Amino acid sequence: MKSRKHFAGIRPYRAYILLMLASALIMSACGASNPVAAPSEPPTTAPTVAPTTAPTAPPPTAAPTIAPTDTPLTPVPTAVPTVAPTAPPVVTSDPITGAPALARGALQQRPIIVMIDNHPSSYPQSGLDKAAVVFEALAEFGLTRFMAVYAPGITPAATSIGPVRSARLYFVQWAMEFRGLYVHAGGAPQALEALQQTTSLIDVDALFRNRSIYFTRISQRAAPHNLYTDSATLERALRDLAPEPFADPNIGFLFKTDAPPDARPASRRIEYFFIYREDPAGWTYDPTTNSYLRLRRGRPAVDAVTGQQLRVKNVVVMEVPEAPIPGDDKGRIEQKVIGGGRARVFFDGVEREVTWRKDSPESRLLFLDASGNEVAFNPGQIWIVALPSLDNLTVS
Repeated sequence: MKSRKHFAGIRPYRAYILLMLASALIMSACGASNPVAAPSEPPTTAPTVAPTTAPTAPPPTAAPTIAPTDTPLTPVPTAVPTVAPTAPPVVTSDPITGAPALARGALQQRPIIVMIDNHPSSYPQSGLDKAAVVFEALAEFGLTRFMAVYAPGITPAATSIGPVRSARLYFVQWAMEFRGLYVHAGGAPQALEALQQTTSLIDVDALFRNRSIYFTRISQRAAPHNLYTDSATLERALRDLAPEPFADPNIGFLFKTDAPPDARPASRRIEYFFIYREDPAGWTYDPTTNSYLRLRRGRPAVDAVTGQQLRVKNVVVMEVPEAPIPGDDKGRIEQKVIGGGRARVFFDGVEREVTWRKDSPESRLLFLDASGNEVAFNPGQIWIVALPSLDNLTVS
């Protein structure tokens, strides 16, 4: 039988339609066997449960097309997608280089976050190659500084980490999401105030007498570029200062599997500068290991202990506005790392345009694709660069 909608507007049949409807209602009330037409969409609940929208007429009591109540139909849920979403595979380390990945939910101990010098007198640094994540950003006068994140039980032990240098507010704000030990030697007033006020970090300041036991000064370099520590000492500090059990499923990043060798492009070069074009840093892509090799002023940057060139699996370059702090006698700057902006991510030899977002000091720093989905990285180290402008970035 055709629907009412089909006959709407056909005036000669109006009386006929009304007569048929009246007959149907009378027959239904008397237990007639003519069934009501089945709905065109699957029910939102199991077929044995009545639909939430009542029909215009009572359902027939003995409709032959309705299955008996003791033999329910197979439910067709409407809220479940026909194709299950593909979740990133669980990966814990780089299958090529063996570098560990700080996967979300993998931490069983608090991470250890260390401020590391990048003054020319500090070259080459120690321990950056063992970190799960490294932040690279301006300090002042065009000089940059590193913040390395280590994960006990995940990242390999570093026999030397340093030189250790002072804190800046924006580094502290980046560190808060990791909820770990924050290791430094003094810092800007804004950074020290934030460390006093937050409960997200455990302050390990080398300039405090009861914290200086976790550091040593070497004779081969002049102060302040001679302050060092190591993984074993910092894990002892972790036991001393934060012995309680720790787990936070929100800390870490999403990871995927590497692109297969035949999908990787030829070698490429990433170069950027912060203030002075003649003082660049960057990376060259190696398709064989699907990783990026660190450059400083066009030459390989190496680890002081191993002598090997620094190598990472992922590079992120984010645009972060910066400006001098008014009246600061040290020429310090401030950087707006709370909020969002443009960024580029590099892995598998490919550059991708993304955005970054960090809603508060304690919230995660997210990198989102054009669809708003969080980026999944290749397993291994992530190196995050904060440039004043993406115009300072060149890819060739």
